[in-house]
Amino acid sequence: METFLKTCISSASSLISGAPLDATTTGVVDGGPKIHNAKSTVNGPSHPPAISPLTIISNTKFTINAYKPSSLTTCEDSNGTTTPPATPASQPSPSATMPVTSTESKSKGRWVRPLGYAERFMSLAHDYGCMTTVYSLWLESRTQLDVDLIKQASTIMFRKMPNLRLHLAHKDDDLWWREMTREVVDVEELATDDVEATVQSLVRLRYRMEEGPLWFTRFVTLRPSEECVLDSNHNLKYKYVCIFGFHHNISDGSTNMKFCQVFLRVLNDLVEGKTVDMSEAGTFAEPRQDRLGDEMASVWFLVGVFLRRFYTIILSLGKPVWNFTTHFKMPAQTEAATHVLENELDENTTYKLLRRCKMEGVTLNSAFTAAANLALFNMILAKNSNLQQTELCSQQAINMRRYWPENFRQNTFGCHISLLDVTFPTKRGDLKAFWEYTRGVHNILQYHLTETKLALRLQPMSERLGIIIRYNALLAKLGLPSANDNHYTVTNMGNLNGTFPGTGAEVEVTKVVRSVSCHFMPTLCQHTLQTFRGRLCYSLDYYTQKLTRDTASQYAQHILHILTSSIHTPN
Repeated sequence: METFLKTCISSASSLISGAPLDATTTGVVDGGPKIHNAKSTVNGPSHPPAISPLTIISNTKFTINAYKPSSLTTCEDSNGTTTPPATPASQPSPSATMPVTSTESKSKGRWVRPLGYAERFMSLAHDYGCMTTVYSLWLESRTQLDVDLIKQASTIMFRKMPNLRLHLAHKDDDLWWREMTREVVDVEELATDDVEATVQSLVRLRYRMEEGPLWFTRFVTLRPSEECVLDSNHNLKYKYVCIFGFHHNISDGSTNMKFCQVFLRVLNDLVEGKTVDMSEAGTFAEPRQDRLGDEMASVWFLVGVFLRRFYTIILSLGKPVWNFTTHFKMPAQTEAATHVLENELDENTTYKLLRRCKMEGVTLNSAFTAAANLALFNMILAKNSNLQQTELCSQQAINMRRYWPENFRQNTFGCHISLLDVTFPTKRGDLKAFWEYTRGVHNILQYHLTETKLALRLQPMSERLGIIIRYNALLAKLGLPSANDNHYTVTNMGNLNGTFPGTGAEVEVTKVVRSVSCHFMPTLCQHTLQTFRGRLCYSLDYYTQKLTRDTASQYAQHILHILTSSIHTPN
């Protein structure tokens, strides 16, 4: 019976299939920002010509001289001839002294392991232009930087983080992770007058999944008026933006924060001429949550979840969000894409908000979720003044390492997340009782995180989300409204003081913005929040075929207003 039910689910997942829709392969879409003087330093995902193999470095440390732009070269010239990277006098030649890490031949990389549930879903979503994660780091440097230095730092990251060396391969009719046998990084310099539009273009970039790399680096030259600033001590600092893209199947938020931390440390070491630690920063971990989920979830539970979502998303065309989309029509004729809106609270306001959350015994995540619900309720109420109560549906992105044994959690890379679907009954009176409502939201979230462990039980269903991606891609192609069963997703990176403080002796990070292409997922938008350098940084990824920019902006401003005005409201 169990085998039969699983077969039924698999068959239903194939109902909506077909060739993936067209998507941008160059990282720049029509109507995107004007990018000029772009210099590609190495072939990347959008440049298919082969790249000559280079050995992969495995030494634990080597010394790099103080940064000199002229000490670096490109990896391949216009004729396809590979030029060995220039090496400072005090640094040993990589190709001469450092062996290939793979135990197999140079033409065949090491097999790592089969893909897990979430990794399979992320890989499928790539075929439809989804699940590229883009991080923008705004840099201030005492020293002028250039793209050659960024390329050198990116090459070192390739060596230090094992997930950056992976690509997909087929083995025994299954998808496996396999290590690259050539050292390839995708680095380009962009000159643009619109970083936000650049990010919106790069989030649509496609990767060469079976060749790699599954990540990229873009170094942005700002307009002359933005290139430098004086700090509080009247020291001149130069301003830049580094944009990193990662396919979601090799990384999650925790992995990417570790990348940012290590990259900034490497960059500072290069600028200062210090010895760069070349030891690996961590491990590409097994998806332990898959085994735990298999043990917890019965086949009947999974069938019930599948059939319920099949009805709410596909058969009813997104009934759970009708309370909002009835009044705020989805602009279905607009091209499906992910766009981002940036917001932040100043240090003083952030401090007061965090202190009030602590006084009320709730987390910032619970307070934000409550504000996201009430903001939606307010917007619906403005269209329907008779509304007394409704249900608002949320997906919470969960770091599944929380369920691993403690000794397996540190410095583990890869995609180890799940989505927790939670519905919040919300009534008109909650608008005047924010903290009481927030405590109710907090209790619901904690109950499912610790008692039911719903996200863990749902883990085996991760791969089956592919049917939703296919369905919404088809609807978008036909110019029809998307189907959704949740109003929004929340990704909370927490307080970054411990994971990525952004400080450095020569180069520091002043702002972090994250965006993920999820426009075919069954939500209207995604909220991303973190506390960085004492400020609450909040970005809203909205999906252009589901929300207009005006509606998304109105929603984000409502949330921030509710949060800030609640700081001094009565208990």
